[in-house]
Amino acid sequence: MSALFLNLAIPILLATRIQESVVYAIHTDTPPIIDGKLDDSCWQLCTPATDFIMVEPNSEAPVTQPTYVYVCYDDKKIYFGVHMLESEPDKMQCAVNQRDGPIFRDDAFEVMIDTYYDRRNAYYFMANLLGAKLDGRIIDNGCNLDQTWDAYWETKARMVKNGWQMEIAIPFSELNFPNKDSLIWGINFWRTERPHWETTSLAPVKRFTQVSEYGTLTGLSIKQKVYRFEILPYGAVWCKQDSLNPRGGIDFVYNITSSFIFNATYLPDFAQIEADPLRFNLSYKEGEELYLLEKRPFFNVGSSIIMTPIQLFYTRRIKEILGGAKIYGKIKSTEILGLDVQTKDSKENFSLVRFKQECFKTTTVGILATHKQLADTISQAFGMDLNLPFYQPFLFISQIATTNNTGMRGDNWAGNIGIEGETGIYRASIYYQRICPEFWVDQGFINIYDINKQVLSGEGWYKFIRNKGIFEWISAGTFFDLAQESGDRLSRGRTTLWLHFVTDSKWRLGIYGRRWYERYDEEEFVNRNIEFQIESNVGGLTGISSYFRYGRLYNEPIRLGKIEFIIQPIKSITVWPYFQILCWGETRWRWFTNTSISYQITNKAFFRIYLQAESKTGAETDESLALQDFQKLNYNFLLGYEFTSRTMLYFVYNQQRTFDPESINNIFVTKLTYSLKF
Repeated sequence: MSALFLNLAIPILLATRIQESVVYAIHTDTPPIIDGKLDDSCWQLCTPATDFIMVEPNSEAPVTQPTYVYVCYDDKKIYFGVHMLESEPDKMQCAVNQRDGPIFRDDAFEVMIDTYYDRRNAYYFMANLLGAKLDGRIIDNGCNLDQTWDAYWETKARMVKNGWQMEIAIPFSELNFPNKDSLIWGINFWRTERPHWETTSLAPVKRFTQVSEYGTLTGLSIKQKVYRFEILPYGAVWCKQDSLNPRGGIDFVYNITSSFIFNATYLPDFAQIEADPLRFNLSYKEGEELYLLEKRPFFNVGSSIIMTPIQLFYTRRIKEILGGAKIYGKIKSTEILGLDVQTKDSKENFSLVRFKQECFKTTTVGILATHKQLADTISQAFGMDLNLPFYQPFLFISQIATTNNTGMRGDNWAGNIGIEGETGIYRASIYYQRICPEFWVDQGFINIYDINKQVLSGEGWYKFIRNKGIFEWISAGTFFDLAQESGDRLSRGRTTLWLHFVTDSKWRLGIYGRRWYERYDEEEFVNRNIEFQIESNVGGLTGISSYFRYGRLYNEPIRLGKIEFIIQPIKSITVWPYFQILCWGETRWRWFTNTSISYQITNKAFFRIYLQAESKTGAETDESLALQDFQKLNYNFLLGYEFTSRTMLYFVYNQQRTFDPESINNIFVTKLTYSLKF
């Protein structure tokens, strides 16, 4: 009786909150078949959520393309049925066909769920008409995004007479939530509509990460989640040149509670992961390290908790793993992550401990300690950070850190404070950072040119014309960066001004002007360039994007160009060539290409090709694309099939070829990962 009273009373009470959307979930004993058709009996019992508001292009204006969302659940999953009206279906876009691709550039629908109803953290699930999926976690009301989090869920969409429909099924076992008889969750729905440039939301938010303004989902009464123990063994066979090398390893996952997880790994293999894209290093004498994204699942899961302004732990420092373990999750209002990894190749040990405490509903205070050890040599770091929302959409961000390294003593602290905020119309931020001369973190990522400097930086942009004449919008922005050494000597001063013109036919022209001063010891440089950008199908995936930059860098003329385009010969195939060329001085040409082809054979099988090629460094020639200037050529072919959640079969072929000196390295890998759940 009390549960019935709560289910009836809570929606009425919550609805009294100004502008709050309340969605009611219906329990069903007959779940829908996930086929993209809203003809199942359970949908007929649901009351749709339909009071969407426009986010872009005209904030809070009436929507022109209505959306209806139905919610039901059974003992295992929560289901969403979506009907999206579309007056110009022939102009819809659905080009993304691979997991975690930029689905937001297509016509797409997204569900955001705040399972703890803490108004600050949420899961998000987005899909398009092709069934491609994008998921992740929103942290601290959008302060951070964990784009590496993946769940096993189902979706199917199809065109109908007056638009399109989608069904989504998310297992409760993929979510963490309180163990209560009756639950209240935060909820929001987000639709990107390409033909009319419309972005719409159920809750009155300015950006999809604004968890504090989400609506409320009621009616949930879920049985206690079954704690799961999962074993993930894998077997692989590497064929390299004339030798066969069998490999094997194992992962363990144990849900200690519904929101606290233990994960261990032994001899993991990542042969199926795509190579890092090629890039130019244009820093002074290439002294600034290029940042590389982490792609390995063991490090990515739960990694958002360690994001701080000064990066004290950079997992790409960890190479071949012998074994590792981590524990992560949430205990009431405290997020925790502990990690320990032993490398196989370098015999190094890496570890960290992270605590992040929620305070006063919207504030977080965190501490982070990291450690790296090789024989008797250690590198340690300790930091404290504070995130404080103080005026929507602005957030105060701060951190202070210190280090301890073998053989180093002295001034070894660093600090960062800043304010940032963004809506669909403007963005503004300003930061101050100080890194002392003896502050060094082997296991972190610190720009070497920022050590022993204090830096003041900021940026801002504003859309000052919207929906006028032929323009969808015109925006202008600026960026500045000032770095000063101890002793008050200026070492860097950069300014950038830019304009973007975006037409209603979805073309963008960008103009950038940059000028900056740099000093290294007694060498001084005044660099400058102007850049022109052009892009078709703004906001969409397919189309052409290019730029040309001309100026001077370190006392030499420089020309830099890029062209990339994405085409979709058929709906299941996406081709993405990317080409960049650099001329430094008068005759020193360099170029590279990263080209990918993705073929989604079925909703479980996919095939990908990734091609990389680059020229010799600084080759002097009058022909920028002469064949003899090839230095490296790499191919990667990947065929994958997903039998069930996390049970995967991969066939991989890599060819690595260099031309000077000439060598060819062929690698074949067959890998099977099998999930055993208890």
